[in-house]
Amino acid sequence: MHRRLTLSVVMLLVGAGLLAASATAGPSSSSGPQASAAGKARVGGTLKHSLTVDIDYVDPALWYYVPSWTIAFSTSAMLMNYPHAPAPRGSRLTPDVAKGFPRISANGLVYTFQLKNTYRLSNGQRITARNFAAALNRDLNRRMNSPAQPFIEDIAGAPAVIAGRSQRASGIRVLGNYTLQLRMTKRSPDLLARLAMPFFAAIPTNMPINPEGISAPVHGGGPYYIKEWTKTRRVVLERNRFYRGPAPHNVNSIVIDIGLPLETIKLNIDRGATDFGDLPPAAHAELGRRYGVKKQSPGRYFANPSPTILYLAMNHDRRLFGGGGVGNLRLKKAVNFAIDRQAVLSQGGAYAGVTNDQYMPPTMRGFKNVAIYPRRPNLSQARSLASGQTRGGDGVFYCANRAPAPARCQVVQANLRNIGLNMDIKLFPRATQFELAGRKGEPFDMTLEGWHMDYFDPYDFIFLVDGTTIRPANNVNFSYFNSAAFNRKITRAKTLVGVERYRAFSNLDQDLVRNGSPLATYASPNDRHYVSARVGCYHYHPVFTWDYSALCLTR
Repeated sequence: MHRRLTLSVVMLLVGAGLLAASATAGPSSSSGPQASAAGKARVGGTLKHSLTVDIDYVDPALWYYVPSWTIAFSTSAMLMNYPHAPAPRGSRLTPDVAKGFPRISANGLVYTFQLKNTYRLSNGQRITARNFAAALNRDLNRRMNSPAQPFIEDIAGAPAVIAGRSQRASGIRVLGNYTLQLRMTKRSPDLLARLAMPFFAAIPTNMPINPEGISAPVHGGGPYYIKEWTKTRRVVLERNRFYRGPAPHNVNSIVIDIGLPLETIKLNIDRGATDFGDLPPAAHAELGRRYGVKKQSPGRYFANPSPTILYLAMNHDRRLFGGGGVGNLRLKKAVNFAIDRQAVLSQGGAYAGVTNDQYMPPTMRGFKNVAIYPRRPNLSQARSLASGQTRGGDGVFYCANRAPAPARCQVVQANLRNIGLNMDIKLFPRATQFELAGRKGEPFDMTLEGWHMDYFDPYDFIFLVDGTTIRPANNVNFSYFNSAAFNRKITRAKTLVGVERYRAFSNLDQDLVRNGSPLATYASPNDRHYVSARVGCYHYHPVFTWDYSALCLTR
């Protein structure tokens, strides 16, 4: 959303909800910073950001956490990318290092990209087709065990690299310094959107294979590069002095401190010691009253609908919810009827979002609100379904240790007692929870999760329950749902294009919720951001949430 994600991308950094008001001015543009109500915008200075928990990686093959990908958006050069702009422009896929959209063969299997010769990594190395080929083959390398692999395993020869039988995929060809060709094994309607994921950023051709990930500095080709990562303490981004692309790069440096309590971060933003950061749930109502709720600059407090779902994943590799076929379906449906979606969401504070019981967010094309499960518990239905299905009733429930996650898990825990389930909550730092839940065989029965869109396609949400993606580690199918029947339906939907594709995924979403129930989705959030008085040029990015490159300082 993990990350995104990340987010994977996983949106527990910021919540979401219905907007109280909208902004009155437009966002910054790539031509320079925009004046804000706080004062005249300027180029330069240091932007300060606070995170309560660390990022996962700075390695392009491994990063999969929402904060990591927001960093990647400003430090990476991509074949295809999204403009540094609000929706709708910010959600329109555009060529970045590619000169234009690729030439596609008549059979739809061969993509040929012509590249610009004006991009450089922050170490001065000119970006060529070899830098992208190196990234793709490194992602596929068996030792990296990269979560990127399911997104490019349809490149010819990719399975051989994943299996360790080859070092390079036969379908990745460098035809000259500035020509890259990808040969696919099947039609791939969403390939260009997948290639815009930060996994596939241009990297130095000599970047080592390290399953633990490389450390900083990381020489990317975006307007900034990752100069420093001191784990659990701070991340520092500096301008890439070789960057000549269209993305804005208003401040000189971005310093991200890690580990302060939420309440301290909020007080630091109040007094201007920090420019923005994570917030305590209780702060949102007061901030909305004081500053109003805006979408973009000018303003201090912003809320925008996020392409995200928040959910409970039920582990099918364990006895409680598992079993043949779709597992213990009656108990999984009982969980969906028992949870109080509104109460769980409300732990995030004011403007926190809208309830949702489906696997796609309302912002995704193809979403159809059919309200299969209730906002508030239906205990009579839940108890009827759970009767005789609880298998002893004890389970292990993984949860992040930062607000609002513990409170949300406690609400769920109380809800499930009503149907005879006793869930033992285990708290972890969010990045640790994400890593543990991604290990096949990890001893949990349920985990509180969130998924922020990786790219604009409904499969990016349905793949959370695609059993063909399951690996020994770095999974995002946290339910370990692996139904042969549903896998076939998902595979078929992936081959479709246009209206047929969206209709198929819409129907599949409803089918999974009703007849598979591996997840209990409870909400789709808004992202809420509070900035200091000196910050201008704010817009919400529809893919990467906040946009470091576009932000500017006004004093």
